[in-house]
Amino acid sequence: MHAKRASTRFRCLVRREVNDVPHPQVLIVGAGPTGLVLAAQLNRLGVDFRIIDKHAAPLELTKSAALHARTLEHFRDLGVVDQILAEGQRVDVLTLRTSHRDRLSVDFRVLADTAYPYIMDIPQYRTEHILIDHLAQCGVPLHRNTTLVDLAEAATGVTATVTTPDGGTETITAQWVVGCDGAHSTVRELRGIGFDSATYSDPWVLCDAEIDWPLPRNEMTFSSDSVGIYGVFPLPGRRRYRLAYTQSIDATGQPVQPTLDDAQAALSRTGVPGTIESADQFWTFDLARGQATAYREGRVFLVGDAGHVHTPFGGQGLNLGVADAINLGWKLAAVVAGRAPATLLDSYQAERHRVGRQVVTFTHLGAEAMLLRGDPRRHLRDAVLAGLQASAPARRLLAHRLSQLGHSYRGTAGVTGRRGGLRGGDRLPDPMLFDGISNQPQRLHDQLATDRYTLLMAAAEPGAAMAREIGSLADAVARRWAGAVDLRLLTPAWQLAQFTSPRVPVLLDRGRTARGLYDSGAAAFVIRPDRHLGYAGPLDRARVEQHVSAVLIENTLSARW
Repeated sequence: MHAKRASTRFRCLVRREVNDVPHPQVLIVGAGPTGLVLAAQLNRLGVDFRIIDKHAAPLELTKSAALHARTLEHFRDLGVVDQILAEGQRVDVLTLRTSHRDRLSVDFRVLADTAYPYIMDIPQYRTEHILIDHLAQCGVPLHRNTTLVDLAEAATGVTATVTTPDGGTETITAQWVVGCDGAHSTVRELRGIGFDSATYSDPWVLCDAEIDWPLPRNEMTFSSDSVGIYGVFPLPGRRRYRLAYTQSIDATGQPVQPTLDDAQAALSRTGVPGTIESADQFWTFDLARGQATAYREGRVFLVGDAGHVHTPFGGQGLNLGVADAINLGWKLAAVVAGRAPATLLDSYQAERHRVGRQVVTFTHLGAEAMLLRGDPRRHLRDAVLAGLQASAPARRLLAHRLSQLGHSYRGTAGVTGRRGGLRGGDRLPDPMLFDGISNQPQRLHDQLATDRYTLLMAAAEPGAAMAREIGSLADAVARRWAGAVDLRLLTPAWQLAQFTSPRVPVLLDRGRTARGLYDSGAAAFVIRPDRHLGYAGPLDRARVEQHVSAVLIENTLSARW
């Protein structure tokens, strides 16, 4: 039996009447990219929610543009990636330059285990509009000009007081509230959650411009010299680029108001001869780094910039918030539907707070290194960059980290085991394999459910005994968690495919492209809806059942979450 793509991936659930009622299961505060992603995720999983935002329309001034591979994978599961790819500008290489010399080039095309081995540059406001259009097609309204002014939590829910577009007030009672309302989060303030932060001394300038630029359109550059930093990032459109640079300072120590001439003069920091032909509006902003002390307080959660802020080094920000929303979204859906215990939600703090802390630290160190200016340590920095450039494994590791494919939840509660090079909490690789049953090339992720868990059994040994072992495990999981766990078998052995029960769809990997999943012996992988491994280990029925029973409630029959 061939493994078919989950049929729920691109379906919209039209629930307009649910989104208008005052008692949703989830209230989302903030309709920026993280709030919109959470709304799309909850809608796809059948959760009643309402999304509000204090602004009348999306903000056109947004600093983010880079979408990394992991984010594109999430957008694929939400059903919006095709539009993103159609509009965006593909970038394959990120080059760091200091003192007018190339020091390190990270080529994302080395990422073999994803369908998206590149960065997709697209202005954040376009990403937001694509998500808004997607939600509109699903019948989901956005409640704009609606401002949160108070939160009161009880044992069974949270009561939110909001001001409405007509100047009145409304009370909304929800089981859960999620703050997606940015760095100056009202949700965070109302819940009294601390935020440890520090600012940077350099103000920054941002603009979108048309440039006569000699470097390839698939390369973004981040340059620094003794004066400051200058980033040049390709955007969709012929000769369109986003410019981000530390603001110039005049002889009296005062910031220079940005103009076309100033931007052109500052471009000399790159050491690349380019001409800025025209520029849109200039914006100045200050940078900070920081993180909320907690991402959860009772029935209230923080997602995206409400929980963390950092420098734009490596283009991590929007991507980090999207992953927050995906992580929390499937867990809320599982708990609301009664498929998982409420303790599952504790793992959001454990998993995402640690990842957020790592990104805040990484981006701070990167920005600080690029801003050494005349500091003698700049020579050590350049030596380190040269060493990284000389090491292909180091450059591959950097690509994996910047793409956020390497983010893992190893060591947190609720994930366990190891098999081969994979451990519980890791993202499942997404190799392209030729399926010998459908006789078509297939991405592994495309064959896995996105609205429930998947038990992926992987084995190379043919024979009836192995088939019986697989069948026994599959029957036990299907009986105890019917509808909550999909079943898959990955094998290079055509004999095993023939012996296996028809209830277990098979991927026949005759080319052994995915051999890393079974070369260490027969294995089982319990894969969460976000593609991270809950369990990685031997094909052992007792161990698998022990793990699944800890994260899912037994025998809760339903067609979907």
